[in-house]
Amino acid sequence: MPRITDDALDCVIYLYPSVSEAEKGESVGGTGFLVGISSDAQKDTEMCYVYAVTNSHVIREGKSPVIRLKSKDGGHQILDIPIDGWVHHPQGDDVAACFVSPLPANIIRKWINKDMWATRELVERYDIGPGDDVCMVGRFVNHEGKQKNIPSIRFGNISMMPWEPFIHPTRGIRQESYMIECRLLPGYSGSPVFVYQSPLMLGISRKEKLPFLLLGLDWCHPSDTQRVCEKDGKTPTPAGWVVNSNSGMAGVVPAWKIEELLDEGTFKAKRDAEEDKIIGMKKSDSITLD
Repeated sequence: MPRITDDALDCVIYLYPSVSEAEKGESVGGTGFLVGISSDAQKDTEMCYVYAVTNSHVIREGKSPVIRLKSKDGGHQILDIPIDGWVHHPQGDDVAACFVSPLPANIIRKWINKDMWATRELVERYDIGPGDDVCMVGRFVNHEGKQKNIPSIRFGNISMMPWEPFIHPTRGIRQESYMIECRLLPGYSGSPVFVYQSPLMLGISRKEKLPFLLLGLDWCHPSDTQRVCEKDGKTPTPAGWVVNSNSGMAGVVPAWKIEELLDEGTFKAKRDAEEDKIIGMKKSDSITLD
């Protein structure tokens, strides 16, 4: 397995139901991450509009809107975001986001820039497909870090591409979703999933090397149902008992769903207003200097 860049670890956030639970590192909650969209009006300053992203179900069903981020002093910083401070994908996809700029000064300032999102165009350009290596960075609730966020990494591969929607188990919507082979536990919902080029390539050769890209975010772990048998291991119990086991598969909402959400009216209108303000200030300064 490759050594993963620290930036992929530092962009991860944890989500909790309340500030007190975030302080203590308690409750299941979920995982999220920071993304950034560069300012066109301030290209010379590398200014970005920064957003927190997670699953819609972490906010709505999980009622965990409070963000805990890593701080530069080795501790954490909490953003008390209300549930209604999060915006959900307009078509019901399992992704939600909130605007978090400007971030507190003591925060480790790492996020996934838009040019690292695996859009439909980049998926085609780099021929991303089944077998490509992926890694997921998220919150291992059995050892998550009480004083600071300590994300863990799970590795796997793309098993199926998102060309046929997967039925959302609770909402009933048809969710565009990659299926990846990657064993997971509760707490990883909303984790960023990255795709990268393995040093071993079987059967294909790429025209361009696949860069480290955000494939999407983890949203479901389909279970496998097993019958409970008698001691002989063959005879089903009279009551027909069954247990759910880990199928070893996980669903990943494609990164282009994040793009769709952040281009939604609320977010785009706020960015456009800020861009117009910056442009107006530059024009004003230019007039003054003349």
